[in-house]
Amino acid sequence: MNELYDVLKTSKASDFLIREEQTESREAFFIGQKLDMSRAKKVTHTFLTVFVDSEDGKFRGSAEKEIHQGISREEMQQEIDQALFAAQFVQNPWYPIAEPSDAPANDGMPDASRDLTSELVKLVQAMQEIKSEEDSRVNSYEIFVNQKQTRIRNSRGVDVTFSGFDCEIEVVTNSRKDDHEIEIYRDLRFSDKSAEKIIAEVRGMFHTGRQRLNAVPTRQNEHADVLLSGDAVGSFFQYFAMHTNASYQYMGVAKTKIGEAITGADADPLNIRLVPTLDGSAKNAPYDETGMPVAERVLFENGICRSYWGSLQHAHYIDMKDTTSMNNMVVEGGSKTLDELRSIPHIEITDFSAFDMDAVSGTCGGEIRLAYESDGTTSHPTTSGSLSARYDDVLKNLTFSKETQQLNNRVVPCAVLLRDVTVAGE
Repeated sequence: MNELYDVLKTSKASDFLIREEQTESREAFFIGQKLDMSRAKKVTHTFLTVFVDSEDGKFRGSAEKEIHQGISREEMQQEIDQALFAAQFVQNPWYPIAEPSDAPANDGMPDASRDLTSELVKLVQAMQEIKSEEDSRVNSYEIFVNQKQTRIRNSRGVDVTFSGFDCEIEVVTNSRKDDHEIEIYRDLRFSDKSAEKIIAEVRGMFHTGRQRLNAVPTRQNEHADVLLSGDAVGSFFQYFAMHTNASYQYMGVAKTKIGEAITGADADPLNIRLVPTLDGSAKNAPYDETGMPVAERVLFENGICRSYWGSLQHAHYIDMKDTTSMNNMVVEGGSKTLDELRSIPHIEITDFSAFDMDAVSGTCGGEIRLAYESDGTTSHPTTSGSLSARYDDVLKNLTFSKETQQLNNRVVPCAVLLRDVTVAGE
């Protein structure tokens, strides 16, 4: 990095940013419960962003390149020249880059230094405890344990270094009944998770497969009360983060402004905040990719927008004096317990092929993989069909559970009740 920095100082770049990421990992690949392959890696990636201002200083262009390890000084210069040439063809209104900050580099950060081999062994041992059941088994899984050190330098004097740690387990399970087989895939990401929770999540995949084998087609209902649970809840609440993003505010597509309510008078109080660190999250970091400190920020208080977040570029465009990126999001629980929400006639959707949330159009939904139709007392599993909803409609009387769940870098309610939405089916 130091040599690249020296070459850039003599270039025609108006500003520049270097981000160097060194990742050390331990990986293991299993077929069933038998080890197929394991490996250790240590790789370094260096990313360069150059900025070129127009002669009158009103516009700024940028271009990014990866600078590969081991190239000569002359090759570095060629890469820089190519990036500078490309940046000239981009003309955004001028914006600043990060300035040095007094924020401590690892203030409040969890200990990111771990013994990677020991961490890998712990995860393997947890997965090895999962035994095949009569109708369900682990098909395969891959485990990745990563430790990353990031250094960021820019032409304005920013020079910060910080570390991060994360794990990933990709799991495939199979459940069979007669000649019918269901395959379930999940990608578990975290920085810390107990063996008990990992085992419970994989056994939950067995349960999902078993329920889908016994499911009947979902019935058509154009005025359904739908209870969203599972991973889709995290995507559902991302809508609110998007509309407080500085880029949405700048483009004029945001559905909220500071001081305005985004939910209706009959909705549960909506309280959302961004936090730099969250126990167990794989997204903890004291700085964002531009070297700007990450800070705690209240986005919504009792349904009223209190602040924005986003890139320094878009914050500058909307005259926002301070900003932060989003590492982790915490949504407080609502007014009803899960049992109370499930005591009304409803359809609870636990699994989608993919839950789609379009923040600009304000629509959400997806194809149903597993749901439960309930009269408030008894329920039965269903599959197929789809959900279609509009935020403008459901935010009027949105209700969510008191209980919360952590989905990697998001803490969200365990379930959300959407009233009077469309469920397509037979």
